[in-house]
Amino acid sequence: MRPEPEKPQNPVAARLRPVVYLYAALNIAVAALLFSTVSPTFATGPASEMASLR
Repeated sequence: MRPEPEKPQNPVAARLRPVVYLYAALNIAVAALLFSTVSPTFATGPASEMASLR
C-alpha cells in the first residue's frame, strides 16, 4: 500500500475559515439573545419587572 500524496492546501478555504467560525458564533449569540427574550425561564430582572407591571 503506497501512501496518499498530500493534497495542496486551498488558500481560499484557509482564509475564510475564521470568517465562518465568527459568523457561526455570531449566529449562536443572536439566537441565544432572541431565545432569552421570549423564554420565561431565562427572563432577566428588568424583563420580569416589566411583565409584572402589566
